[in-house]
Amino acid sequence: MTNCGATLRKLYPMKLLLATVLALLVFLTASAHAASDADVTLLKVKKVIIEETVITIVVAEAKTRITLIRDDYDPKYSGDNWHGMPVTRVQVISNKATFTIKRGPEAAPGGPLTNAWQESLRAAKDLQDGKEVGRIGFYAPDIVIKGNMIESITGFGYLYPKAK
Repeated sequence: MTNCGATLRKLYPMKLLLATVLALLVFLTASAHAASDADVTLLKVKKVIIEETVITIVVAEAKTRITLIRDDYDPKYSGDNWHGMPVTRVQVISNKATFTIKRGPEAAPGGPLTNAWQESLRAAKDLQDGKEVGRIGFYAPDIVIKGNMIESITGFGYLYPKAK
């Protein structure tokens, strides 16, 4: 006669461990694919304008990390890259800059990222109310640099809430 309870107690921790490892792999993979081309940390916000498909933020001060492609695809290159192309990441400050976040087609109503855009709108409302938020993540944006500082960034992206 076997003790079924003892067998289950031995198997359950292994299944829990396997489920945890799989969840971690999925999370890390998703995070790697979601890396933005420009990340903006808002330090001093002057004005927030919220529309259905656009969020405009005017700042007195912000810091931006930009990913720039340095060279063509090189299968031998093993450093920091984007789809096999070497990249450089730079940090640039912004004084008196405007950040225009556009809703991408995938975030339109019924799209796979509709909830992400709604979360961006809620974060923008929080920012309007003077609350602290996370960062802006832009994807393939247009960036204007004048006097060695960012003057504006416009493109598809999301305003993320502050991490808890």
